[in-house]
Amino acid sequence: MHRLRHRHARQVLPQQQPLGQDKGTGTQCVWDNSRAGSTISWGTSYTWANNSKGTDADVKSYASTVLGWHWGWKVDKAATGLPIRVGDRNKVTTRWNFSLSSGPGTLDVAYDLWLHAKNTADWQDRPTDEIMIWLNRQGGAGPLGTRYGSVSLGGAMWDVYRGDIGWNVYSFVRRANTTSATLNIDDFTQALVRRKLLSNDKYLSGIESGTEVFKGSGRLDTTSYSVDIG
Repeated sequence: MHRLRHRHARQVLPQQQPLGQDKGTGTQCVWDNSRAGSTISWGTSYTWANNSKGTDADVKSYASTVLGWHWGWKVDKAATGLPIRVGDRNKVTTRWNFSLSSGPGTLDVAYDLWLHAKNTADWQDRPTDEIMIWLNRQGGAGPLGTRYGSVSLGGAMWDVYRGDIGWNVYSFVRRANTTSATLNIDDFTQALVRRKLLSNDKYLSGIESGTEVFKGSGRLDTTSYSVDIG
């Protein structure tokens, strides 16, 4: 069983991705609280507004944790357990408990999963598919693409959206916001396989979790987060 562990801290420390900072003005801070076994704790605070180029639909940043592949680097499978073939039906259990400040602006709190057609994806290899799992959204935040349908997974109802930004983007948006989740990632990839939207021959290469901020001021505190692959 592969887990997020202290000795692999470089792969799981929170980071800020300036996805659309050229369309916004503001500041953001990200910090690491603790790492104990397979569980980490971290947080971020932010203030973002649109500049002359930006709109309310533009994500300004995605402060997140990372396990496995990510833009700019390749991670050794022996250290992370990734990539894994979708059709091999590996159980990927993730637990996430967090809190949001009051009136946090426009944002989502979500997983971001990256998939490739091969199990040797390096930093320059563009993904074929991206899957987002939205646990919480505030201020009218909405996913990319159009609504495809709905599905019941992990004891909750999710609306499924489908979009394309040069690769396929699928978003599972939880109908009722939550700040605590225990999920099996395999449930979500197989939901797409059953609908013939995803191939069993694809490889899950990277798992992220964090908050996409569109605008506003607030704070996300992750009290505990873990991913177990086994």
